[in-house]
Amino acid sequence: MANQVKNGVNIYAYHSPEYVKDVGTVDRINATVEELKNGLIASKNLKNRQRAIFLDRDGTMNVSKGFISNADDLELIPGTIEAIKAINKSGALAIVITNQPVIARGECSFEELHNIHNKLKTLLGEKGAFVDDIFYCPHHPDKGFEGEVPELKFDCECRKPKTGMINEAVDKYNIDLSKSYMVGDSTMDLELARNAGVKSVLVDTGFAGK
Repeated sequence: MANQVKNGVNIYAYHSPEYVKDVGTVDRINATVEELKNGLIASKNLKNRQRAIFLDRDGTMNVSKGFISNADDLELIPGTIEAIKAINKSGALAIVITNQPVIARGECSFEELHNIHNKLKTLLGEKGAFVDDIFYCPHHPDKGFEGEVPELKFDCECRKPKTGMINEAVDKYNIDLSKSYMVGDSTMDLELARNAGVKSVLVDTGFAGK
């Protein structure tokens, strides 16, 4: 590949939750053989319906500090990494579903939100965990905030508890909602689960059901 780049050949890649593994060691080869035998590799093909664990972000994965507008403020809740690793091991997709009205309110840029999410992915990845995707709603229905972004101030279809973000994930990853869960810390997350037709899990962190 280095020679291809050197010779000006374009290299392309795409993001996929399907099974991809570097099998350059004996241990990795053995692990891959076992996953081939138990059907994990075939099940991850997006032609097959996928199970998903939808995860709220603030108060569920990271410590609730109001609206986070800076990557430096992101701090994972103890146990988050272990929980995500368990989801990864189960073969289900780990997908974050989060309202981020700080964008519409002008308190955080899209660029900084990407920095926040990159930090989240890095903190997980350093410990061998990962999320398959992050869906966020940048809108807010109420006007009147100093510095707000007018074009994002409307009643959208993606803001929880509406199901727009989950619908997008279903289309992208061929998700079977009857076998999926929504995990969150607020009644809004429970309402989203009901609206989307998925099972719900309420955690005792963040709003703890308030």
